[in-house]
Amino acid sequence: MVARCHTLAEWLTWQESNHPNAIDLGLERVKTVAERLGVLTPSARIITIAGTNGKGSCVAALEALLAASGKTFGAYTSPHFLHYNERIRLAGQPVSDAQLCEAFARIDHARGDISLTYFEFGTLAAMDIFYREPLDYWLMEIGLGGRLDAVNIIAPDVAVLTSIAIDHEAWLGNTREQIGREKVGICRPGIAFVCAEPDPPRSVVEHAAALNCRSLWLGHDYRLESLNVNGQSQQHLMTSQGQSLNVSQVTLPKASVAAAIEVCLLEACLPQQPVGVLAQATLTGRMQLLALPKGRLLLDVAHNPASAQLLADELKRQQYAKLPATVAMMADKDIAQVLAPLLAQVSHWYCADLAGNTRAAKAVDIASVLVTLGVPAEAITCVESVEHSVAQWQSSDTTSECLLVFGSFFTVTAALEHYA
Repeated sequence: MVARCHTLAEWLTWQESNHPNAIDLGLERVKTVAERLGVLTPSARIITIAGTNGKGSCVAALEALLAASGKTFGAYTSPHFLHYNERIRLAGQPVSDAQLCEAFARIDHARGDISLTYFEFGTLAAMDIFYREPLDYWLMEIGLGGRLDAVNIIAPDVAVLTSIAIDHEAWLGNTREQIGREKVGICRPGIAFVCAEPDPPRSVVEHAAALNCRSLWLGHDYRLESLNVNGQSQQHLMTSQGQSLNVSQVTLPKASVAAAIEVCLLEACLPQQPVGVLAQATLTGRMQLLALPKGRLLLDVAHNPASAQLLADELKRQQYAKLPATVAMMADKDIAQVLAPLLAQVSHWYCADLAGNTRAAKAVDIASVLVTLGVPAEAITCVESVEHSVAQWQSSDTTSECLLVFGSFFTVTAALEHYA
C-alpha cells in the first residue's frame, strides 16, 4: 500500500507504525528494495563505521578531514537530537525536508509490499540521496551491531571498528566475543580494516584474518602514547606511516580520531595540518558545553559502562572539579555500572524522569541504585524532568558553574530542546 504523505513529519509518523517491530535485524528485505532503487553500486568510495562507542566521533573527524582535503562526501549517522535531517548530511550540512520526502516517496514506490522499519527507510534514504550526488565518499555509520544492520547491505571499501563493549545484549549477545563477531561482520574479503579497539576479541582478529583484510590495529600498527615534552604531558598519535602527531588539544575521543586519520592515510587524503583541523571538530552531545544565562551545561550521551568510563576519564583530563550531575537513563541499561565510574566526580545527583519515554528508568529507581552504590540520600534529588533539574540546580547551587547532563541521547535531547 502506497503511503499518502506530503510532509516530513507525516512520513516519519507513518514509518513508525508501518512495520510491526521497531528493530528487525536482517538484510533480505532492505537489500531487495535497495536493488530496485539501484543504489548499491555507487562510484563513491564507501567507508563503514561500526562500534559500541565512538562511531559518531569517528564520522565527525572524517567529515572534518575530508572537507579540509577538498573531498565531497555524505554522512549517515543516527540517532538525531532535534531534527531528523541531522541523520543525513551533505558536506556536513543536513539535507532538506524536500530531499527526504522525495527519497521516501521513491523508496515507498520501490518497496511494493515489502515492509520496512523506520531505520531501514532512513538508511535507504541516505543511499538514495547520496547516489544522486557527485560524491567522493559515503560515510555510513552502523546503527546496531554490524553484520545484520541495514547499512551493511552495501560493501565498504574501508571498514572501521571503533570499540567493543557490552551493550544491546538482547540483539548482539552478552560477551565481547559475540558482540565483536557481529560488528566485524561489516568486513569484506581483501578490504582495508582499521580497528581502534585496543583489546579486540579473538573473534574480530580471526574474522579479519580469514577474509584477508588489510588490517591496521590500534596499539600495534598505530599507537596513542603519552609523552613528556619540556615538562608537559602530551598525547601523541604515532601513525602507521611514521608520523608523530600531537593530538592533546583534540577534544573528540582520541581512538576514534586516530582511526579517522588512518583512514585518510589509506585513502591518501590527509590534509596538511590534520591536528589543527581536528582541534576545531566537535560533536553534539559529546562533552558539549552549552552556555546558559546562569551557568553552563556539560552534555554527554554516555549511556553504557564503557562510555561512562570515557566520560569520567575526560573529566579528569580536563581537570573538572567535583560537579553536580543530572542523569536520566533507559531501564534496559546496566545502571549501576554506568553510574559507578562517575561517583567520585559528582557532588550532587539529580535523577530525572523522561516523561513519555516508555523505555526510560524512573528517577526513583536510578536514585535507589545510587544509594546501593554508597551515595548519601542527601546528595540525591529526584526531579520530574531534565529541565526541572536544571532549574533546581540554578536556584539551589551557588558554588558550581557547570552541571553535567548525561545518560542517553534522550537526556541530551531534552536539554537541547529547552536550552539550545
